[in-house]
Amino acid sequence: MDVISRDMEEDNQESEPMLGSDERRDEEEDTDEVQEETWWGWLVVLASFLCNMVIDGMGYSFGVLLEPMREEFKSGVGKVAFVGSILTGVILLSSLVASACVNRFGTRITCIIGSFISSAAMLASSYSSSLTILMITYGIFGGFGLGLMYVPAVIAVSQYFNKRLNLATGIAVCGSGAGTFIFAPLSSFLVQNYGWRGCNQVMAGLCLLCSIFGLVMAPVKRRQDSQKNKLIDLEIFKNIPFVLFMIGNIPTVMAVYCTYSYLPAMAASLGFSPENASFLISMVGITNTVGRVISGWVTDIPSVSPLVVTIIATLIGAIFPVLMPIGGSFTTVMVICGLFGFVISALPTVTTGVIVDMLGIRYLNSAFGALTFVRGTAALLGPPVAGFILDSFNDYSVPFTFSSACLATSLVICSAVWCIVRRNGSRRIGYQAL
Repeated sequence: MDVISRDMEEDNQESEPMLGSDERRDEEEDTDEVQEETWWGWLVVLASFLCNMVIDGMGYSFGVLLEPMREEFKSGVGKVAFVGSILTGVILLSSLVASACVNRFGTRITCIIGSFISSAAMLASSYSSSLTILMITYGIFGGFGLGLMYVPAVIAVSQYFNKRLNLATGIAVCGSGAGTFIFAPLSSFLVQNYGWRGCNQVMAGLCLLCSIFGLVMAPVKRRQDSQKNKLIDLEIFKNIPFVLFMIGNIPTVMAVYCTYSYLPAMAASLGFSPENASFLISMVGITNTVGRVISGWVTDIPSVSPLVVTIIATLIGAIFPVLMPIGGSFTTVMVICGLFGFVISALPTVTTGVIVDMLGIRYLNSAFGALTFVRGTAALLGPPVAGFILDSFNDYSVPFTFSSACLATSLVICSAVWCIVRRNGSRRIGYQAL
């Protein structure tokens, strides 16, 4: 069956049936022949890497700004943490809008517009006179701009790769780990020397720099045409495993952002210096970067299921947060943080592979946007919920116990997804029976 001809004919229809596993397999094989993996694709990977470095570097290093903001505005930890949660939450919540923009205007234009919006918002946030204004400028508008950059930075890679999609995606999203490693000490240095306001002004310049990276993300016509007349394809919600997978991502993201947000403050409560406290986030970033490349490479092996990798990473990752506050010495806590960063690196890396296996490549834009929206809800709720609990108990072990419990919940849900997929026989070609 000529899948390319079928795709061109079905583009003229109002709706399309969900692809079965065999059809998805044929489509991917046919796409491999049409879409060669060229040097420009690797340039797109680099641009995506740098965009992810700025986006997640800012989001994950907010813990460095938490105490200076709390002292200046004389507010509780939970309320100040809500500023960072709004930023990370809106980044992800805006994914539906970002996906619609990618479907309509392409990855390049969407990313550039996002860089302009986020740069202006970060600059405006440095002049905030209250937490409310900071929530609006830094949280809402800054998050929206970064969200418009985030979706193109992931989707653009999938337009250029087929056989090495997970590896390419893994390298691109390594920017998140690199950003965590670089931005934590950078933010700490800027805060100590110029205050949090000066830090945000530097971040505004880095956001603007991402417009140059966006220029590289030229869309591939065939990949874009399959959804050019659609904003979000509702067909994806008919796939039960995918819907459950989205639900399972809620506690996962709550756990990850809680851990990142309270790690510096927890380290300070153990008597570590500000430099050592910020280095713990950097340690997570270092191992996270290495882990993303490795997990992407491993998942590209035909016999390895991205969903199974997700389950294993969630199982092991649930062990570490609860151990962090009781680690004792700085070296022990650093090792625990490093292991945590390495293990959870697989979760965002294999997301594209999980979606393609469940739905097929043509639904990637819409599915990734919907999944990221759900993740945004979790990122928005996780840290402030843990913060308000912390204000009540005044014990920094609470957010980390909460994180481990959330990961355990996600493990149960993702295991149920695997059981359904296995029962339905919707496995990727070459999977071994598990």
